[in-house]
Amino acid sequence: MIKSFLTGIIAGGAAVWLFGDQIRDYVDDVTSDLRGQAAAGLEGAAERLQSVAETVEDGLKGVQHRAS
Repeated sequence: MIKSFLTGIIAGGAAVWLFGDQIRDYVDDVTSDLRGQAAAGLEGAAERLQSVAETVEDGLKGVQHRAS
């Protein structure tokens, strides 16, 4: 069992050493659309949070103005 495990580790390490650049390029190509969608989603969330922050800030300014 340990021999099989060690053989797998060595084979996996050799594969990454020999084909690491090709694997990285393939993963980059496959995930480029997903990364773009994630970036767009995060940008939209940031805009919504900024809008909420401005609304809350405006509301707090009104409360302070009324309290004075």
